[in-house]
Amino acid sequence: MNQSLISSRYAKALMKTGADSNCLDALKDDMDLLSATISKNPMFKIILNNPVIKPQQKRRVLGILLEKRVHPLTLNFINLIIYNRREILLADITRNFITSYEKSKGIRRAHVVSAVGMDEPVKQKLQQQLNRLFQADVRMTDETNPALIGGFILKVDDRQYDASLASALNRIRKTLTV
Repeated sequence: MNQSLISSRYAKALMKTGADSNCLDALKDDMDLLSATISKNPMFKIILNNPVIKPQQKRRVLGILLEKRVHPLTLNFINLIIYNRREILLADITRNFITSYEKSKGIRRAHVVSAVGMDEPVKQKLQQQLNRLFQADVRMTDETNPALIGGFILKVDDRQYDASLASALNRIRKTLTV
């Protein structure tokens, strides 16, 4: 079975259980914590993905690490994942859960890449414009890439608006060289 499909099903099951138990926000915080831990701590990922480490040992280690930090439902869910030998999918499951949670709450993600750093008033104005344009709570992240020369690239969900000078110059170059 497709790993993407498996992780999506686990995430949906956790979403439903969290909604039924009225602890969806706590589960979202836990998934954020797990996602950050997996991405920032290579040893955590090594422990999860190591087939030599027995499931009982993984459950015990994760229980000690997470017992006081996460909701009991999250800990039970992680134990279930380990019991079913799906711990290698935990990063994908957390990502799918966060995406589903944000979709259910009407939250959208935007990423802005600009040639020069944006100051705070510009970020706030752009944030307001995006909230109004998409009629949703848009969570924006930004980065700087001097290779754009000027302008910006805005990505919201699966859409991209490229208003960079580098792309404009490339389009002009292509039309002149044809």
